[in-house]
Amino acid sequence: MDKTRFLNDIVFGWIKKDFERMLQRIKVIPSGQGNINFPLALCVLVDMEYLGSFLLGGDCGFNNCAGKYVQKCFKKPNEYPIEILGDIFRHGLAHEYFARGGICREGIRPAVFNDEKIGVILDAETLVKDFLDSLEKFKDELSEEKYKIRMAQAKETIREKLDKHQELINNLPKKPTPTNSISASTTIVTGESIPFKQISTPPSHEEDED
Repeated sequence: MDKTRFLNDIVFGWIKKDFERMLQRIKVIPSGQGNINFPLALCVLVDMEYLGSFLLGGDCGFNNCAGKYVQKCFKKPNEYPIEILGDIFRHGLAHEYFARGGICREGIRPAVFNDEKIGVILDAETLVKDFLDSLEKFKDELSEEKYKIRMAQAKETIREKLDKHQELINNLPKKPTPTNSISASTTIVTGESIPFKQISTPPSHEEDED
């Protein structure tokens, strides 16, 4: 997979379109449940770490990778203190399910702020929108050299994990390939494309209308 295809298929395909569809289809329910606050926040923080590793040419942990991404690609990096994003939100959500602060979807700016009653809050709506706005800058900042180094590491890791568990994989139930929703990391290793019709795409404008 070359850099152009990585940007088109992974960054502006799977990553960007997933977030756009989540924001479009799952509207905020005031004071209600099901606002996907936690999934939105965790997914975007993980993606920032992932893309930041390509800017560095290696996986160097959340603070280094996501910190590099914020500094290079966000329009207002000072609004996103990386230590708080990491220790309070990313690690809290990933390891304990609960963030060690509050998460909302109000569109408040700055996205990280101190509430007098609750304490530190992360606005997932603002974070996601700032992340989506940053993707064009990421495309400009990503060098061919760092991309090749990081992608080689990613391929090797995927191969190692697949080889390690190959016996278990071979014993899984056999099913036909899904026809309309597949996204596979094995395409990175094999270099083979998934037919476009098999990649999930956001609904048309007409489908979005209530």
